[in-house]
Amino acid sequence: MVLVGNPNVGKSSVLNVLTGSRLFASNYPGTSTEIAAARLELDGTEIRFYDTPGVYSIYSNNEGSNLTRELLEKEAIDIIINIVDASNLERNLVLSYELLDLGYPLLVVLNQVDRAREIGMDIDVFKLSSLLNSPVIAFSASTGEGVDEFQAFLRDTASMKGKNAGSNPAESLNVRRIRLDESCDCSGNCGRCSIVVEECTTNLDLQRAERARATAQTVTIPTAQAASGYLQNIRYLVDRPVAGTLVLLILAYLALVALSKFISMCEGPIANLLEPVSEILHGFILSIMPPGFVATVLAKAIPEGLIIPFTIIMPAMLMVSLLMALLEDTGLLPRYSVALERLGNFFGVSGQAVIPLSLGFGCRTPAVMATRVLPNDTQRFIVITLLSIVIPCAATVGVLVMISAKFNASLAVIVSTMLIVMLLLGLILSRLSPQEDAFIYELPPLRVPQAKNVWNKIKLRFSGFFTEVLPLLLIMSIAIRALIESNLLEVFQGMESITRLLFGIPAEAFVAVLITIFQRYLAPLVLLNLSLTSREATIALSMIALSLPCLPVMVVTVRELGFKSLFKILGMGFITSFAVGMSLNMILPV
Repeated sequence: MVLVGNPNVGKSSVLNVLTGSRLFASNYPGTSTEIAAARLELDGTEIRFYDTPGVYSIYSNNEGSNLTRELLEKEAIDIIINIVDASNLERNLVLSYELLDLGYPLLVVLNQVDRAREIGMDIDVFKLSSLLNSPVIAFSASTGEGVDEFQAFLRDTASMKGKNAGSNPAESLNVRRIRLDESCDCSGNCGRCSIVVEECTTNLDLQRAERARATAQTVTIPTAQAASGYLQNIRYLVDRPVAGTLVLLILAYLALVALSKFISMCEGPIANLLEPVSEILHGFILSIMPPGFVATVLAKAIPEGLIIPFTIIMPAMLMVSLLMALLEDTGLLPRYSVALERLGNFFGVSGQAVIPLSLGFGCRTPAVMATRVLPNDTQRFIVITLLSIVIPCAATVGVLVMISAKFNASLAVIVSTMLIVMLLLGLILSRLSPQEDAFIYELPPLRVPQAKNVWNKIKLRFSGFFTEVLPLLLIMSIAIRALIESNLLEVFQGMESITRLLFGIPAEAFVAVLITIFQRYLAPLVLLNLSLTSREATIALSMIALSLPCLPVMVVTVRELGFKSLFKILGMGFITSFAVGMSLNMILPV
């Protein structure tokens, strides 16, 4: 069974409620950018679900539509489950009629019926089912309404499976693309398209739109309008062009302040708590291992590799995960897309770019995948470049704050340099993409985040600390300590005159810059074991903060855009890092 629907209708939420899976479900379009699978066992029968990216049409030439068409063509699909936003019925039914024309059995799930009632709408489910000639279920992923009815339908469907064996509904899928020729480079993102409707759509498209309008009017029953609540009042304020932008900028500033305060608040108590553990580990390792090089390295590296992640990186990742979950589920994240549209045009991208760029502050690897919400590969390349070179992940933020505090490096200079590089890099890259004349973006309603959903997101994002960050930091700590104890870093002393002349930093600090190719948040650990002045630390940290994409980001970039794009990004990363080092070396007073 495959779930298909418009963006931001709650497909992942419906699947999570049914199967107990942990797919990301957020209050903004573009959460799902690839096919996800989940299983449900009912009465001994296993049912497999596919969650597809949100699409307005399966015939569009974008990533989500292409993935959905391929799935319908290649997999044996028993039924299409069309998730429909009950509060935006007319728009959603256009896709419903398109799916009906494919010839697959169709179940229409009217999600967010609670939201529809709140805004003064009720829907005649039986009349809608009659007009569509398909079963319709009123559903709410938030309240659990319709879950029992949905499961009953699935049981009936599973019991009837096999009666129509041999039929292949995919044969009726005649794939058509929307006017893809030299005169019309269609992105498939019709909500942001400036092409005249009559020039782009066929008569069949117009007929479906008319049928959807007539059907929605027929089955929608106006009810007493709910009183305007505080969320509606907040929405009126936030959605105003000037006042809303100011509010969003203030919220962003407060979020950064909260992140900084939380890290500094946690550092002392956690360090004091772990200090005895560190001493116990140090003594234990020396007691169980024979004296020598290995024992010395492990006795120093393992305690160091545990204290640093838990005191700095863990609080940073935890707070970033919380902030991102709140931004997503309240519906504020897409409003940043609108507020930053003009700034996005400066970079040659739409305001939607704020979604993957914001996600990059949590982890840049899924943020690269989230660039699929953008309308074309040129914009994706620009955003992936900014993610790779400029945007620091949560772990990197924590390490940079810690190292800068130790050496009294200037955070103001580091942050200012990052902003200047982002503007300059954006200005250069913007020449690769033509500016768009129109910007149309669908804003979801503001909502109070559900504690369960927020907690699940924090767990999913924060689990990376234990599965990826902590093991890598521990290994890197051992490797660095081994280099120090073996005096291998002295090999780089031959570069001392060059690195001092060009960047104003010792050769060992330059090694940290090169380590960013493995993981950016690992690189600053080299600096911990050096004696640096405030000026040297500021330059070194700036070069690290603005350098190369880490290995996981490189792998995902190749998968998304290919090796050619990765090589371009690597080249720009080297140039940016070296240019930053040389510039700061000339500007900062000795």
